[in-house]
Amino acid sequence: MKCARSLRVLSGQMRSTLPALAVLAAAGRVLAAEDPPAAGALPAESFYVRTAHAARRTGPIEIDGKMSEPAWQAAPLEDNFTQVNPEEGKPASVHTAFRVLWDDEYLYFGAVCDDPEPLTISLSRRDRFIEGDSVQFDLDTTFDRRTAYHFQVYAAGQQLDAIHFNDTDFTTDWDAAWESAVARTPTGWSVEMRIPLRVMRIPEGAHQMGFNVYRILSRRHEEDQWRFRPNGRPGDISRLGILEGIDGIHPVRALELRPYVAAKLLRNAPAPGGLGPHGEINGLCGTAPFDLHRQGGLCAGLDFRYNVASDLALVGTVNPDFGQVEADQRVLNLSTFETFFPEKRPFFLEGLDLFKPPMQVDMGGPYGGQVYQIFYSRRIGRATPSLDLADDQTLVYQTPFVPVLSAIKLSGTVGGASVGMLDAVEPRVSEQILQPGGSFEDVRASEARNTAVVRVRSPSGTHAIGGLTATAVDPFLTDPSWGLDATHAHVAQGDLTLYTADRSYGFTGQASGSLLTGHTPSTVRDGTNIGLTSTGYALSSRLYATKENWYTSIWTDELSPEFNVNHLGYMQRANLFRTMGYVGLRDPHPGPLWQRANLILFGREVRDARLRLSLERDGGIEGWFTTNDFWFFDTGGYLAASYKDDRELADGTPIERQGNRGWYASVSTDSRKPVQLQFSWSYQRSFPRFERANQLEWFVVFRPLPQVDGSFDLAYNESAGTIRQIRTAGPLPDPKCYPVPPPPPYACPDPTSTFARSQAVQQDRLYLLAAQQARSVSGTLRATYSFTPFLTLQAYTQLFTAGISYDDPLRATRSAGDRSTVTLGELSPARPEDLPPNSNERQVGLNINLILRWEWRTGSTLYLVYAHQSTNDITKRVPAGLDFGRELGALNERGVAHGDTVLVKVDLLRAL
Repeated sequence: MKCARSLRVLSGQMRSTLPALAVLAAAGRVLAAEDPPAAGALPAESFYVRTAHAARRTGPIEIDGKMSEPAWQAAPLEDNFTQVNPEEGKPASVHTAFRVLWDDEYLYFGAVCDDPEPLTISLSRRDRFIEGDSVQFDLDTTFDRRTAYHFQVYAAGQQLDAIHFNDTDFTTDWDAAWESAVARTPTGWSVEMRIPLRVMRIPEGAHQMGFNVYRILSRRHEEDQWRFRPNGRPGDISRLGILEGIDGIHPVRALELRPYVAAKLLRNAPAPGGLGPHGEINGLCGTAPFDLHRQGGLCAGLDFRYNVASDLALVGTVNPDFGQVEADQRVLNLSTFETFFPEKRPFFLEGLDLFKPPMQVDMGGPYGGQVYQIFYSRRIGRATPSLDLADDQTLVYQTPFVPVLSAIKLSGTVGGASVGMLDAVEPRVSEQILQPGGSFEDVRASEARNTAVVRVRSPSGTHAIGGLTATAVDPFLTDPSWGLDATHAHVAQGDLTLYTADRSYGFTGQASGSLLTGHTPSTVRDGTNIGLTSTGYALSSRLYATKENWYTSIWTDELSPEFNVNHLGYMQRANLFRTMGYVGLRDPHPGPLWQRANLILFGREVRDARLRLSLERDGGIEGWFTTNDFWFFDTGGYLAASYKDDRELADGTPIERQGNRGWYASVSTDSRKPVQLQFSWSYQRSFPRFERANQLEWFVVFRPLPQVDGSFDLAYNESAGTIRQIRTAGPLPDPKCYPVPPPPPYACPDPTSTFARSQAVQQDRLYLLAAQQARSVSGTLRATYSFTPFLTLQAYTQLFTAGISYDDPLRATRSAGDRSTVTLGELSPARPEDLPPNSNERQVGLNINLILRWEWRTGSTLYLVYAHQSTNDITKRVPAGLDFGRELGALNERGVAHGDTVLVKVDLLRAL
C-alpha cells in the first residue's frame, strides 16, 4: 500500500530477521551504490518531476463513477504510470489515466483504470486499509512540501481519507465528508470523486499545488505512481509532482453544522444495597437522565466548522458523546509506568497532527519512544479519579470519564506559519454514594478545569522549520474543603528542524520547560519531591542521515528531576538522561532474493539526570526482509547489562536488576490470500538468577467473502522470577511484640503500617518483596460486514484473563537517610513478625461492542451501538500459583460486575 512505504518503525521488542547470505548481499549493494550508476540504474530524482494540468468545470457532472459528461474533456488526460512494486522503475502493467477539475465549491477527480483480469474487490468500512484494488491521490494544497490531504477509493466503493504531515508522517485520523462513486467499464473500472473545498486549507491566490496519483493492483501487490519516486530515497510530500491550472481557485468560507441526538440505556449488575440496576460501569452523557440512578438518558450536542480566513478553520464541539467509539483494549501492566492508550475520539483525532512535534523516536523497549509529549489528548475527558470509601459506604454511580462540556480548535496558516489551538472545558464531577443510614450523597471527585494547547510552526528559509508549543491546565471554581487536585500546570516548548534540500540529512532540537503552581506537595516514585511550586526542563535532539542504501540516527534527551507534563501530556518519568541510536543497511529495490531487506545495529544508554544510576544499557542486531512471494520475515537479538531501578520501591531507593538477553522473531504470510497468518514470539532470560519473560502472539486476518473481513488476535505473555515489591516501606517490626505483645504501657508498632512516600527515606524502614510470576491471555476478535460502502456492521470482542502470584516473601532494611542500592544478594526470607501480605491477584474482563453505522447522506450518520462489559479483579485470599481455569472462572465468581449499554445516535451534517 502507498501508505506503508515509509521507513519501518522498530517495535517495542525491535523484531526483525535477515539470513547471513542476505546480510552479505545487502552489504555488497551498499558498496556498489558508492560507484557511478551502472547501466540500468535508476535516473536522478529530477528525471521524474512531472506536472499535471487541471481545468475549471464548465458543465454539469453527476458523480456516478463514469466520467461520461462533456465537462470532463476540459482537463487533459494524464497517464504514463510507473511501478514502485513489484518491478520498480518499469512501466505499469495496466493502464491508468485521470483528469482533475475544479469550481468555486469543489475539486473533482476522475480516473479510468483498465484491467484485463478480474478485479480484487473487498468491501469494508470506511477508513480501513484492506487488500483490494484502489485509486488514491495526495494534494498539498498550501504547497508547503510538508503536509498533504490523502483521498482514496477502493474498487468496491468505500472511501479512505487521511493526512500527511512533517513530510513523511501519515495518519488516517483526519476525516471529511466528500462524495465518490465507482463504475465497471468494458476494460476495467472507473472512479469519480467530488471533494468540497471547504474541508481543505486553500490559500488565496494559489496557482500550484503538490500532487501525485497512485494505483494499487492487489493481485500483483503492484503500486503504480504517476510521479514516480524510487524506493529508499528520503522524503515523501517534498517529492510530490505539481498540479497547475488552478488559477482562480479560492477558499470556501462555509459554516458546517453537525448536531447529534442520542438515547442511551444502561443496565449494570450486581446493584449495591438492593437498589436495582445502576450506572456504575458505563456512564452516559447525562444531558437529561431518566431517573435518580441514571439508568438512561437523552443526549444532545453540536459539532461545527467554519473557515474564518482563507486558510484558517474554526472547529468546535458542545457536549460531545463518544458512545460509538470502540472500548480500550485491556492489558496487564506489570511496570511502574502508566499505560498509554491511543486516541479514538473523532473530534480529538482530527487535526491532531498539528500538535505533534517533529521529534520522532523509532526505537522501542522500556525506555524507547518519545520520553515525553507535552500534549496527550486522552487527558481531556480523562478517567474519573476514584474515591477512598469507608467500609460502610457503597458506590452507587460513577461516570468512568470526566465529560467534556465544550471544546474548540483553530487550525490553519497565518502569514506562512501553521497554527493550531485547542481549548476544552471540563465540569466538576461527583460520585453518588450510599451512606450507612440509607441516604444518598453526591461526593465530588474532580474539580472543573480549562485545558488549552497552542502550536505554531513556521519555515525559515528553505532548509529550516521552527515551532513553539504551549499547554495550560487551570482549575476554576475550586473548593479547597474537598481536598482535590487544583494544580495549575503550564508547559512551553520550542523546536527547530534543519534539513538538506533532498531531506537526506537533518537535525531536530527541542527544549521544554514546565511550571506547577498550587500543587499539593508530593514525592514521585524516584524520590523527587515536588513542592507547592515546581519548575523543570527537558532538552532533546536528533541527528539523522537517510540515504538510499544506508541510514543512521542518534538521539539524546535530558529531563530534570522536577520536569512534569502529565497534567495535559504524557511521560513515563522525569529525572532522565538518554542516548541511543542505530545504523542500518538496506536494499529497498526488488531483486532475485527479496522485494526489500534491512539490517540494523542499535544501542542505548539511560541514566538518571545526575548520571549516578544506570537505568538501561542494551544493544543488539535486527533484520527483516520481504520475499518476492510477499512473505515477511523478521528477527533479532539483544544483550542488556545489569542496571538499577529507582522506581520499584516507590521512594527513590534503587534496587538491583539483572542483565538479560533476548531473541525475537515474527513471520507474516502473503496478505493477498483469503487467510493471512502472522506469528511472533520473544524470549528473554536474565542471569545469573532465574528470571524469564516470554511472549507469543498469533494473528489471523480473514476475508471469506468480499463483504466480510476480520481478524483474530491471540496473545500470551508470561514472566517469572522478577523481584517485585509487595508492601511499600514501613516500620521495622519489634521482635518483642511477636508472637505475644507485652502488656501496656509497652506500645507495639503496627507491623502492617507503611510510611508516606515523602517520609520513608527519613525512617528506619523495612521493604517486603517477592519473586513474581505473572501470566495474561488475551483473545481479540474484530469483524466487519459491509452491506454497502456506507452501511456496515462492526463487531469487537476481547476476552482477557491474568494471574499474578508471588513466591515466598523476602525482606530488606535500610536505616534513616540511607538510599544505597538494595542488592539481590542481600535479600533474606521474611520473618513471621513482618506479617507479609497476600498480594496474589486474578483478573478477568470481557468487552463486546457491536456498531451498526449507516451514512445515509454524505456526512450524516446513524449509529446503533450495543456494548457489554464484564470485569472482576480478585485481590483478597487468592492462593499462590497460576491457574487459567480459575482466572477464567472469575467471570462467575463473587464480585463480578456486568454492564450493558444500548445507544442510538444520529449525526446530521448541514453546510450553510
